[in-house]
Amino acid sequence: MTGPERRLHRALLASGLPGVWPCEYEALRTRDAQQRGVRHAARSLARMPAGYRWGVTAALRLLPTAFWALTRHQLAGTNGPALRQGLARLRRTPGYAEVLRAVTALALFGALDGTPNSTLPGTPA
Repeated sequence: MTGPERRLHRALLASGLPGVWPCEYEALRTRDAQQRGVRHAARSLARMPAGYRWGVTAALRLLPTAFWALTRHQLAGTNGPALRQGLARLRRTPGYAEVLRAVTALALFGALDGTPNSTLPGTPA
């Protein structure tokens, strides 16, 4: 993993998203699928220009705080309807709507495809 990939990987884990994905997406319910999804999302996001990477990293790091500010619940300890309602509110928040949509789509693609980009022929590591 490159430096940007490592930073984004850590930011994704710190965001708490991998822990809530199983509540919403069947494809991300297994630990292996979550790991593939996080790895694919981090690798894909690491290819963005530096300014965008920094912005996404900051948004992911601040996601638990944003969730708390909107719901007064901790992201890690919330489940069921409160979690779904909180995530729905975040998805309506400018900035977070785009980040959540992009990161979740990349994670789902990684979980369903299961092939990291660096293993494809002709793809730089």
